[in-house]
Amino acid sequence: MNNLVSVIVPVYNRAHLVQATIQSILDQTYHFFEIILINDGSTDGSLAILNDFERKFPEKIRVIDQVNQGQIVARNNGIKIAKGSYIAFLDSDDLWLREKLERQIPLFEPGVGLVYSGTEIIDEGGQTTRVEFADESMSGDIYPQLLVKNRMTGGTVVVTAEVLDRVGVFSTDFKAAENWDLWLRICKVSQARVVAEPLVKYRIHSDNMSGDTQLMLNAKLKIMEKHCDLGSKDAVIARYSRLAHADYHYREGLHFFSGGEFHRARKEFISVLRFSLFYQDTWMRLARTLLGQRGNQLLRGLK
Repeated sequence: MNNLVSVIVPVYNRAHLVQATIQSILDQTYHFFEIILINDGSTDGSLAILNDFERKFPEKIRVIDQVNQGQIVARNNGIKIAKGSYIAFLDSDDLWLREKLERQIPLFEPGVGLVYSGTEIIDEGGQTTRVEFADESMSGDIYPQLLVKNRMTGGTVVVTAEVLDRVGVFSTDFKAAENWDLWLRICKVSQARVVAEPLVKYRIHSDNMSGDTQLMLNAKLKIMEKHCDLGSKDAVIARYSRLAHADYHYREGLHFFSGGEFHRARKEFISVLRFSLFYQDTWMRLARTLLGQRGNQLLRGLK
């Protein structure tokens, strides 16, 4: 196995941000990498910027120019031409910390197929708004726990080319959560390792899919239909499948509660209890659905 890391960066209309993204990879303290930039039919000046980087760093950077097909296809096209034993991913508006690869690559012992890290959240202007440390207990055989919720921001993840050969690439069946689906397939057949500290700066802005609550809930349902097994003979898989269903209904409940739809929220919180009697603060949320709009306004005023 060579030590080369292939970094896949899909780009669509990011002329104002992509230079900093590419530079954050070039600035890595780990030097054995190639960067594959996929221009996904950009209509701004993105392609010219990518081509300029390729001219300056021909030994490091390759550019693919394709008609717009979306980031899932773009990433998969990058994977097809990757030469590295390791594959890493970064969105064109996010940034890596300098020691990112140096901290992660040594963790790839035999049997490890994926390494991820914590995340620093930044706003559109690049200012840090919060820091999210990864859960250090989510290391090793984490497939069952990963059924409940995705623990990994895409830009933190490095995988082996070998494990992608085994499980396949990103599924185009998903409109969102395609990352989560791939991480699940990888963690079903291999071990994971984690660096708890943030190694990526993830930029929050209006274009983030993760801000579309209903889109993400629909994607979560699709993940559950594909991966969960409530009737599994493996007691651990069955238990975490129940927790995944509880989490789905809990999040649906929160969605309706925040919109003032207390009757629909109540139904979802009751559904949570079918799968887990003590999931999060479901009982408190359920009680609050009985208070209505005025009661909840009074309660918020007391806080």
